[in-house]
Amino acid sequence: PVDATINTGGMPKLTPIPIPTKNRSFLMRVLVWFFEVRKWELSQDWSFRLEDGPEIVIPRGFHFDGASIPRPLWGILSPIGLLLIPGLIHDYGYKYDQLWMKDANNELVTFRKGAGKSHWDRLFLEVGKQVNGFAAIDWIAWLAVKIGGGGVWKKHREANQPPQKPEP
Repeated sequence: PVDATINTGGMPKLTPIPIPTKNRSFLMRVLVWFFEVRKWELSQDWSFRLEDGPEIVIPRGFHFDGASIPRPLWGILSPIGLLLIPGLIHDYGYKYDQLWMKDANNELVTFRKGAGKSHWDRLFLEVGKQVNGFAAIDWIAWLAVKIGGGGVWKKHREANQPPQKPEP
């Protein structure tokens, strides 16, 4: 029997993006296999209601790598395990410095545009607590993104890509 307290209907629909090993030399295949992180594509628009907040929407086609957990720790904490949902929301916020949300008329509008790195790091922690209730893991992961996320944040600000609006 399925535990009725777990709502899997709200999980994002993800498609794995192949790790590029084909047609490479043996050494390159080994290096890619060892260092490359699996990326995922959101295969349909996905919405999530923030606790005491709006319903946010991330558009299909968004690519992300799950939570950025160092590979030696994957046996303890998977990048697509407990931190999948907070990682997805955080990665979109980091990339575009905004999210999309549904307003009172169910229209899609920007949410926290230009809120900055600290806001997305804090939201990562809040969403983690909301979805998995594992405070120790959430705090450790939050500390890691707070300390180690600066380079990724800077790279996204330099790229300055406009976000794609989800289809109505």
